[in-house]
Amino acid sequence: MSKRRVKEAATQPPELTGVAQLLSEMPEATLDLHGYTGPQARLRARDFLTTHSRISAGSVVHVITGKGSGSKGRGVL
Repeated sequence: MSKRRVKEAATQPPELTGVAQLLSEMPEATLDLHGYTGPQARLRARDFLTTHSRISAGSVVHVITGKGSGSKGRGVL
């Protein structure tokens, strides 16, 4: 291998695969479930995922489920 090819190979970042690749992509849409009750969140998530699987199948979407760091008490979901 020539010195030029060795240098090019050393400067290129590794190719992302799997979950890392999905997380590196910009989401088509985001759903934030903070503030919803469990039943409300399930309904919203189902509708959101159903809609986006139809209009943008194969695209990345983000669903935020976690308890915010400023929230009191335990998480709902």
